[in-house]
Amino acid sequence: MRWLLLCLGLFLSPPLLAATDVFTVHTPAADIPVTRHQAAGKRLLLWLPSEYGVLAEEHRIAEELARRGWEVWLADLYAARFLPTVASSAEALPAEDVAALIDAALARTRQVWLVTAGRGAKYALEGARLRQSHARQPALAGAVLLYPNLYMGQPEPGTDPVYLPITRDTRLSLHILQGELSPWYWTLDTLKAAFEAGGSRVRVQTFSGIRDRFYFRPDATAEEKALAARLPDLIGQILRESPTGSRK
Repeated sequence: MRWLLLCLGLFLSPPLLAATDVFTVHTPAADIPVTRHQAAGKRLLLWLPSEYGVLAEEHRIAEELARRGWEVWLADLYAARFLPTVASSAEALPAEDVAALIDAALARTRQVWLVTAGRGAKYALEGARLRQSHARQPALAGAVLLYPNLYMGQPEPGTDPVYLPITRDTRLSLHILQGELSPWYWTLDTLKAAFEAGGSRVRVQTFSGIRDRFYFRPDATAEEKALAARLPDLIGQILRESPTGSRK
């Protein structure tokens, strides 16, 4: 009977959670709080917030990735600079903070990827490029960009989009995830071409019936919820199969 109760307890117990802690990356101008979802492997994802800040859904995804062997750091760049979580704050986040986070991550392991969404792509890539310009080694493995917003402004119908300079200044292995219901979907070809003109390797994956912010929308459809549930496995597969390394 005791053996039977033990087996039932193991069967009914919830799965073990990956260990989580909080630490600070110190820079001359800011102290950046980082929540670390720990994993035993040597692969690390540095997840930088979009214009919506660090989200509960991103912690959930990070937890799932950690269970799969990917350590994830969620860095609160807004708190580090005492900025409100609003769209305009994303324009004020300095590249130096991202470069410092990359250095800290690479001091822990040699396999580091950036992950971000929306306007977060702006300062994520600016930080990566700043670090590359200092000729520091080792290099980033690459970046996963969820529906990146790298436009100078909202493109007018019938006009070509104008991208931020960092698009052509980036030298990384990039993987873009884009829903086909995103307003940016129709300019994916020009975005890919702009990245490649700067020397990046780019892979694009699209999803029918999916909008931007699919993994944290309060009005998410069944299709969007299903994709959000798959996101940890999807990111893990991307990184296992992706060619890695920055390009100078």
